[in-house]
Parts: sequence; C-alpha cells; structure tokens
Amino acid sequence: MATTILLVAVQVACLSGDGATFDPWRDRATYAITYTADVSGLIGGGAGVADGSGVRGSSGVRVWMPVPADREYQTVSGVRVDAPWAHRFTRDAVGNRFVYVEVKPNEDDRKMIVLHATVERRPMRSSSAGDRGGRTPADAKRYLRSSTRVPVTGLIATLAKRVAGSRSGRGDKIRSIYDYVVGTMRYDKTGTGWGAGDAVWACSSKYGNCTDFHSLLIGMARSQKIPARFVIGFPLSSEAASGRAKGYHCWAELQQSTSGWFPVDASEAKKSDRSDAYFGVVPSDRIEFTMGRDLVLNPPQAGEPLNFFIYPYAEVDGNAVTVPWTLVYERIKAVPDR
Repeated sequence: MATTILLVAVQVACLSGDGATFDPWRDRATYAITYTADVSGLIGGGAGVADGSGVRGSSGVRVWMPVPADREYQTVSGVRVDAPWAHRFTRDAVGNRFVYVEVKPNEDDRKMIVLHATVERRPMRSSSAGDRGGRTPADAKRYLRSSTRVPVTGLIATLAKRVAGSRSGRGDKIRSIYDYVVGTMRYDKTGTGWGAGDAVWACSSKYGNCTDFHSLLIGMARSQKIPARFVIGFPLSSEAASGRAKGYHCWAELQQSTSGWFPVDASEAKKSDRSDAYFGVVPSDRIEFTMGRDLVLNPPQAGEPLNFFIYPYAEVDGNAVTVPWTLVYERIKAVPDR
C-alpha cells in the first residue's frame, strides 16, 4: 500500500510540472502566461517622449505587444486580451503576431493591456522548412541578407572565411562558426555597447549578451551562404514551476539543409560551459515570441524599424516611449516528450 501511494505521488509531481522533476531537455511543458503592459503613464502624464515632456492629453497613443509564436515545437492556445480599449491581432511580413491597441483617455480604472495565453513547448531539435506561416525553402533567401547591425560583408565575411571557409559541408561550417563564437566570446554585460546585437561590435569587443553572440554567429553564417535567423523570447526557470520573467533571451536557427532549420544557443552554451548540449537542441524552458531584425510592425510604426521585438512597443504622437511590463508564468504540466 505504501509503495502504491509513493508511485501515485511521483506521477502527480511529474504531471504538475514540479521543479524537482522537470527536465527541459527531455520534457514537454505547458505554461500559462500573463503578459502585462502598464500604459497608465501614456494617458496620465507619467511618461515622456525623448525630450522628457509629458504626454497627458495626447490623442495619438498606439501600443503593440508580441504574441507567442505557433510552431512545430510550440503550440499556443487560449489567447485573449483584457483591456478597456478596442484591440486587434495583426501579423508582419515575417509572420510575427501582435496585439495592436489604440489607447484612449477613459474613466475606467484599468490602465493595463493584459495578454493571456497557454503555451505547450517541446525541446526543439529541428523544424521543417515550412514550419511558420506556410513558408517554403525559397523564403530562406531573406535570411541571407544583411540587416542594419548584421552585415554579411567586410570584417564579418573575412572572419567567417578564415573560420569556416576551408570546410566543404554546410554542417561542418555551422559547427566551426558556432565553436568560434562560443570559444572566443565572453558573456558579460558591463560597460557600454553590448545588447544592441551589433555583429561588428561583438566581433571586435568579443563580449556581450545573447543578442551580441547570435548577431555575430548569424552574420558569419550568412556570409558563408548559410541562411540564419534570429529568434527571441523569454527564458523560464527550470527549477521553479512559477515565477516572473526577468528579461528576454534570444538564440539562432540555421538552415543546415533545405529540409529544415537547426537551432543553436551560443550564449547559453558559454554561460553553462555546455557547448555540445546547445548545438542542435533548444530546451523547453523558454517561450518563443518573435523572429527577425529590422521589423516593421502592422500597422506600421512611425519610428524606425525595430532592432528586435520582445517588449511592448508604444508611440505617442509618433514618438517611441517606454512601457513598463511584467510577464508571469506557471508551468501547469510537464511530461516526457515522445
């Protein structure tokens, strides 16, 4: 009888997503998330545009919030938005999904835009060529081009040729570029310049955060004619079954062949000293939101294309403003991924 009770307890713990039993490298996890944008400052005078002026009474307040992505290894359901203003869901040219809100002065006590969703996430080991929005292999061409902070010529191309140029196979080139970035970059968020995802800066400075690691890696891969794309989301604790996200995390996917995309996480590999573990596998302790750089939203923002999009973005009369945010999660289920 005691043995039976113990077995039942273990099964319940596994299904509940208990931090002691959850293995993000093996398990599929289901998360309930609540993502909140506090826009009270935009309509109450508490926020300001670049010159520090207040925005009370402004008639042109627009807010965009990213929505978790639906992919082969990430299924999103139960998406709903609580807000006292009309809103709509839109997509950009890459397939990223947003909530768009035009904020109006009102007498409602609620001054928040709250996104709710349930996300089932599996460890990613690969994905097919058409995994997002009916994409085909031809769409990989967009991931060979330069972006504002990720050139594919000059210093980046010279470095990539030295590191990977002697390899003949695409898979070997990907591994050599990955090993170079992990081996030479330092994960460090001191000083200035880090965090912008500037591949040339990262190449010269040899340190930074995940955006810097993967901008360098993506630029080098593209210069070797390997399609590579930037993916961003929120990391979640594998130890705690509930909590609050502290900030974003990004990684990269490379087209190892025309059949699909291959994930790598060079910055986590460096931080954890587990280079092999993060080559070709992204664990389930994260939620993906958007893909790409130099993003034009829908409807288009007045400002410049976004370097990347993970936090709520808002404009007041065409000027970008900061929006306080919180993301809380609960891991409501964790089972082995079969």
